[in-house]
Formats: sequence, C-alpha cells, structure tokens
Amino acid sequence: VSDLNLLIIDADKIGHDLLLSSDIKAQIRTSFGAAVFDDRGAVDRSGLAEIVFGSSSEQHEVLKQLEQILHPAIRREIQTQIGTVSRDVDAVILDAALLLEAGWDAECNWLIFVETPVEIREQRVIRNRGWSAEELARREATQLMISAKRDQADFIVDNSGSMGDAAAGMSQILTSLLSADSDN
Repeated sequence: VSDLNLLIIDADKIGHDLLLSSDIKAQIRTSFGAAVFDDRGAVDRSGLAEIVFGSSSEQHEVLKQLEQILHPAIRREIQTQIGTVSRDVDAVILDAALLLEAGWDAECNWLIFVETPVEIREQRVIRNRGWSAEELARREATQLMISAKRDQADFIVDNSGSMGDAAAGMSQILTSLLSADSDN
C-alpha cells in the first residue's frame, strides 16, 4: 500500500473528535445528562460507553440516541473529507466499523472486509484499548454480525497474520482495482 497515495478517513477518530464539539456536547448533555461529563466538561467516553453498551434492557434505545447524534455529523465530515481530496490521491479508504449499519457504504465504490479471527481481535483490543474480551463481545453484539459484513464485501483481506501481510493483501486489491479503473 506504500506506493499508493491514499487518504484514510477514520470514522472512529471523527467520532472521537466530534465529542469535543460544543454542539455535540450539548446534544449529549440533553440526552444523557451531566453524569457523562468529567470535571473539565469533556465527554467521559468510558462513562458514556458504560451506558450505551451496558446490559440494561434500555441499552438498545440509548445506543440509538447516541447514534442519532453522532452518525449524521460523522457522515457530513466523511463527505467533506471526500469532497476536498486532492487529485493526486489514488484512493480514499473509509475505515469504519459501522460502515454498513450507518449507511456510509453509500459513499463507497467497493467494500473491502478486513477479516480478523475473534481470538486475535480480543488480543488486539486488550493490548490497544485496554478492553476485556467481554467488552469486545458486548460492543460487537450491537453491530451487524461479522458474517453479514463479510457477505456484503466485494473483497476480503486476511488480517490473521502480521500487519505487513494484511497491508500486502490490501495493496494487491487496491492496485488491481485502480488498474482496472484506469483501463476504463
């Protein structure tokens, strides 16, 4: 992938950045109250996650409330970034766990599913995010099933090995797509 000029749009990062916006914070305060804010007035992401990914019977509705606040704003930022991409960019990669659930796939020409076995996903979130395997399972339970995401993909990248192996698989797919696109 290193020989390609890519713009990577990280929907998760956009969502985190939006939590700093006064407009989004006001909407979250209205929907979830002051308890999801820290002493400095910032959204306490772990406290908010506890509410929206919790085990209460109302959890599904609460998560939907948060998505109604964040998803339209994330989509606008995705569209802004796509709309301002420079001509020398070979491809735009939209990295989004909720791509299909949020309807952001409408912005995409192709869907590439990066497949990672559950054991490796668990190891990575423990190492990178400090989550437990149970926390990962709780969050994934709120998403479209992995098999459904895989089934909707145009291409699949195996991410069970090294990052280099996954990058090589992604590069091969992108190079092939871009080559076919330039032939038309």
